[in-house]
Amino acid sequence: MGTPARKNILDNISTTLSTITTGNGYNTTVATVEAVGKTWADVGSGAKPWIGYAPVRESFEYFPGDQIRVVLSVTLIAHMSGTTQSDRSTKLNNLLDDLIAVFNVDTTRNGNAISTTITSVETDEGSPDANGFGSMVVNMDIAYIRTQSAS
Repeated sequence: MGTPARKNILDNISTTLSTITTGNGYNTTVATVEAVGKTWADVGSGAKPWIGYAPVRESFEYFPGDQIRVVLSVTLIAHMSGTTQSDRSTKLNNLLDDLIAVFNVDTTRNGNAISTTITSVETDEGSPDANGFGSMVVNMDIAYIRTQSAS
């Protein structure tokens, strides 16, 4: 039995996020990617732009022939720093463009999923009350197929 698709998908998210650099044609160079959620206060300024991610739930749809369609919901949390609210807002919006682009390069998560869909985004737009930091929460669903005994 090989590595479960769910683990491969989560590992691919980390690898995918790590490719967000200006050298790869994106607007942002992500300094740190972690498989954990943190508040902006828990992330050192040298680690920003920072992206954390965590699986939050899974839904299952059962089909004949021992097939199960799973939708894995994952939340990304991003923190960045900037000198002004406008600067932070621009950086957050550039990062959102980068996230949409990078997750559409391979929506199958290296052949382990049927689809990857960003479903919602929330941002503070670099609030002036955020002590020089801006934050964003991105929710996405990743669908894949498994059986009762393996994925």
